[in-house]
Amino acid sequence: MRPTATPQRAARAAAGAQATAERDRHLAALVAAAARGDASAFESFYDATYGYARCVARRVLGAGDLDDLLADAFFEAWRKAAAFDAARGSAVTWLLTIVRSRALDLLRQRASHALADLRPQRDVDDDDDGADAVAAPGAESDPGERLWQRESGSRLHAAVQALSPAERWALGLAYWRELSHAEIAAATGWPLGTVKSHLLRAQHKLRGALSR
Repeated sequence: MRPTATPQRAARAAAGAQATAERDRHLAALVAAAARGDASAFESFYDATYGYARCVARRVLGAGDLDDLLADAFFEAWRKAAAFDAARGSAVTWLLTIVRSRALDLLRQRASHALADLRPQRDVDDDDDGADAVAAPGAESDPGERLWQRESGSRLHAAVQALSPAERWALGLAYWRELSHAEIAAATGWPLGTVKSHLLRAQHKLRGALSR
């Protein structure tokens, strides 16, 4: 037999529902402002929803480096902000649909690559001494080099995470999306001087973190 709901429990449930509704209204307003070109509104939306997005991405893909996937998903959300319709669902649900779609695309891509790796390789000719089949010694076979690359990558990841959301956003558009300063300004709605300031600060912080 289920216990009957107490007044305190009902009050907590009502308060929770009210808090969720207020959150959804606030996030919907941020997306609407982002659709009008307000980059600071989208930064606030990013900060408020990043945890939800990362949880969904981890649920689909498992543990690992999800930063590129999430950057792609938020960039798509920024571009499609005008398409968001609060009458069809909350802003969180809209964003998580984008994240899940990106994650499933990545899973399919990984599966396709795995199948390609299973294809039979070309047989070595009888008159071939097999020298080409053996990788030349170098960075790929040097454990010290691999260790350095792994540690360097983890330090870079930590340094990027220490940047502000605006600095990460500008850096991602410049280096991973390969956009020019003018294109970043057009995509985010920031003045050109703001774009340059974000990038200069991000580069200075990264240099300082990686030189230690």
